[in-house]
Order: sequence, then C-alpha cells, then structure tokens
Amino acid sequence: MVSYILKRLAMSLLIIYIVISLSFFMIRLMPGSPMAALEAQLRMQGGLSEVEIQQRISAVYSVTPDAPVWEQYVRYVWGAVRGDLGRPITNPGTTVVAVIAEALPWTIMVVAVSLIISFVIGIAVGAMMAAFQSSRFSQSMTFVVSFLSAIPSYLVAIALLYVLTSVYQVFPSGGAYGIDVTPGFNGPYLISVLYHAILPIAASVITSFGGWALGMKGSAVSVLGAEYVRAAESRGLSDRRITQSYVGRNSMLPMVTQLALSVGFMFGGSVFIETYFQYPGIGFYMIQSVGQRDYSLMMGCFVLITVSVIITNLLVDLLYPLVDPRIANPAARARAADKPADPDQEVLPAGGSMA
Repeated sequence: MVSYILKRLAMSLLIIYIVISLSFFMIRLMPGSPMAALEAQLRMQGGLSEVEIQQRISAVYSVTPDAPVWEQYVRYVWGAVRGDLGRPITNPGTTVVAVIAEALPWTIMVVAVSLIISFVIGIAVGAMMAAFQSSRFSQSMTFVVSFLSAIPSYLVAIALLYVLTSVYQVFPSGGAYGIDVTPGFNGPYLISVLYHAILPIAASVITSFGGWALGMKGSAVSVLGAEYVRAAESRGLSDRRITQSYVGRNSMLPMVTQLALSVGFMFGGSVFIETYFQYPGIGFYMIQSVGQRDYSLMMGCFVLITVSVIITNLLVDLLYPLVDPRIANPAARARAADKPADPDQEVLPAGGSMA
C-alpha cells in the first residue's frame, strides 16, 4: 500500500512539473512573441528606461528576457514552485496568484455544487433506467439524457439568459452578487450569492447529468449479468440486498473514476458559462486574458486547471483501494486471477463481502 501511494505521488509531481515546463515554453512559442509584444507596448508608452522595461517584463513573466534560456527556465520553475506566476499585464499592481485566489472560490462553488447535483441526479436516473431497462420510462429517459448531453453548455447558458433574464427577468444577468449588498457573512449577501449562482449551476447541471445517467445505466446493466450477481440470486438473497451490496457498489466503481476526471472537464466547461454570465471565476478571467493577450494570467489559469485535474485524480487513486483493496496489491490480483474457481466457495463481489 505504501509503495502504491508513493508511486502515485511521484507520478503526480512529475506531471505537474511537465505542465509547468510546458507553460514556460508555450509563453515563448506563442505567435507574435508575447514578451516582445509587451516590450514594444512599453516602449510606445514612453517614460521608461531600458532597465525599467526589462524589469517590468521580468515581473510580468517571472523571467529575465535577456538571460540565457536555461536560466529563464530555472527561474520560472522555481518561481512557480514558490507560487510566483508573474504579474498580469493589464494590472501590474497585483499578481497572477492574487487574481486566481480571488476568482477561485467562485469557480469552486459553481463547479462543486454543479458536480454534486448532476452526479446525484445522474446516478439516480441511471439506476432507475437500468432497473427498468425494458420499460417506456427507460427508453424515454435514454432519449432525453442523450439529447441533453449532446447540447453544449454555452447554448443552454444563452437560452437561460434570454428566457430568465431578458424575457421574464427572474434572475440577474451577471455578477456574483448584487451591488446593493455588503460583502461579508450576512444574510442578504449569502442570499444574493446563491441567487446569482443559480443560472450558472443550472446551465452546467442540465448538460452534465445525462452523462452520469448513461454511464450508470451501462455500468449497472453490465454488473447485472455478472457471475457473482447470479450466484447471489441463486442463494435466495433479497432483491434489495443484491441491488445495494452487489449491483450498486460495483456499478459505482467506474463512476468514482469518472468523478475525478469530470472535475477537470467542469473547470474547462466553466470558461464559457462564466463568460456568458459575467461570473468572476477562473474561466471568466481566462477568456479576458486571451482577448487582452495577457499571457501570464492565461498561463496561470491554465496551470491551475491542469493541476486541479492532477490532484483530483491523485485523490481518487489514493481512495480507490478503499473501495477495492486488490488495486493496491498486485500479488492479490495475480492470485485471484490464477486461482481456479471453487464451486463450493461463495462468489464475492469485487471489493466486497457477502456479509
């Protein structure tokens, strides 16, 4: 188990290092040379000496433009490890980390709430579709969730904006909270935050719960035909016990893995949703940085989204053995694969027991 954890930690750190390295070279290889463009912009403004121009570029990109490439690379990686991702071109008075720290809670709130709601609804609908797979309900819901899953989230966002903010004016069209409330831990502010988050969350849930439903249906249907389920049925176990202890638990295993991957996808998907709703999250600032050629802020957001995917996958890798202990024990998997079936032995579900 210890070696399994260490391997996963080492692999995650290696991937994070590769992402940071790629962000360094992407800045240098961007069309138009972002550092050269910033240098030209500063020269046009006037009033700055050559040393001040180089210092400004160094502060923005966390590198010294006239230094050797290897030295720039070492400084950039060391700065990223220490949490120094440079300064935004559009607001050099602050840092990229400060902008991200201000925007991150809003994105986390929308992504977390959307993910939980869509996961719970999708799993419940998918389990019902699998339990009644020959019924009209299952056929109708399969069409509905397939249709919703195929719609891009930004189209749903536009539709919600038009219907519920322009036509009926039920919800606000943008922002994280009302301008007439005082930020802080008080009732009016919290209510305003929830009120402004309803549409971004709804746009994400409507287009994402269908994927969970289809995934859960496929997983449950495959588990229903497993040998240990048929063995449990032949032993006369109740349908409720079979559904909870055998079908439900084993159907959830692949869904747990998808749950981690979906965090990264929802972070990426929030880019368009936050932009249309003018919601001040990571995606909103990423789109702004692209339009304003603010590559330091853009790469900071990119690194954050990528690292979030890596960390969530690491957490799932560490939690997965608790669901199925054989994952962290290759010898146990090998023995289970090589051991001949014993007709007098009870058939157990993966990661569970008959009790």
